[in-house]
Amino acid sequence: MRTRPEVHADTEPFLRVAGRNPNSTAHLTVFFEGTANTIEPLTTQIGLFFTLTDAFDVSGGNLGGAPITQPRKMAFDGCGVTDGFCGTICAKGLRRQCQAVRRQVDSLIAELSASCRPPPPLRVNAVGLSRGGVACLYLAQALADLEMSTCELSLLLFDPVPGDLLTVAQLDLFGLTNTSACCDVSMCQCLARVLALYPYEPLPSIACHAPVLCHYPDDCLVEEEVTMGCHQGALQVHGLQGPGIDLDSALSFLRIRRWLMECGTPLDHRHLECTVSVKALEEFCLRKCDQETKRNRASVRSSHSAHSYWGATIIRRQGMRDRGSYVNPHHRLLANPGPGASEDHDWLLEIVREKTPFPSGLLCLLILVGLSIVCPLLTS
Repeated sequence: MRTRPEVHADTEPFLRVAGRNPNSTAHLTVFFEGTANTIEPLTTQIGLFFTLTDAFDVSGGNLGGAPITQPRKMAFDGCGVTDGFCGTICAKGLRRQCQAVRRQVDSLIAELSASCRPPPPLRVNAVGLSRGGVACLYLAQALADLEMSTCELSLLLFDPVPGDLLTVAQLDLFGLTNTSACCDVSMCQCLARVLALYPYEPLPSIACHAPVLCHYPDDCLVEEEVTMGCHQGALQVHGLQGPGIDLDSALSFLRIRRWLMECGTPLDHRHLECTVSVKALEEFCLRKCDQETKRNRASVRSSHSAHSYWGATIIRRQGMRDRGSYVNPHHRLLANPGPGASEDHDWLLEIVREKTPFPSGLLCLLILVGLSIVCPLLTS
């Protein structure tokens, strides 16, 4: 698993991102919404970025219909919308959505092979929220047999949530839960890059919204960042404009926009400029993040982990008053400290793999089992 090289913030809106190859436009960009969300009407920024992507829409499953030089895009409503109760509870429908993407990928690979000698790798970007993030992981498994020379897959996982209690996943001896099914994508030969974003604010355990930390291929460029906010509340569309800009949503917007640009997804900048002022958001987020580093608001969130049976912990530390402190790597990117700045710093928001959640659910289960055995003996 490789880490990301240092890059610096845009100095003005829509400036070409440093290190981006202008000829490396993504052939296909796929968007997966969260469980109960729709692409149209707009629910979150997933639908917004689908709209802003300047590409030919093949969401209906049609193959061809545009020259291979024209980028394509696909979008899927949440599995709770498409598959009702079973989609909401069991994530039914995600594999079917990935099969539709695989058909599109196979068609595009065939088109590239027919038009270019030798054909370049097909560049596929996928963005998913919540269960949509799990769909991205299933997509990596669906494309696992493709080599990097044939297909280059990049994933953006925004709070990927399998929908399982920590205890249920820990007791899953047969790999039947979504957590067990999605957490390992190390077999995917074509997985080139992953950005996984985890909002730090926890939801009640009963909501089954513990995210998952995954196992990726060794040669994959992986960025795992903790960001501000709570689940899809950090992806609001209405929090990007006017006097009431929402810090959590603004940070998410800027981070996703940057990633899409770096990975070659073409964005309609004229449409984007009418939607939001990127420069204003950057200045707002930098100012607010500087303030956040001084606030005392510690927090802990539990997560599933492919690297630990007990899971891992997403934390927010107490206020850090050091001048060189940052909320997360994105905050440092916005601050643009320059190439000579110190690399030795702590993040306010961080994933701590060594600090595992207290197994309260498992403990409660053992207590209930013990009581069910002891109580009949005491009353007999």
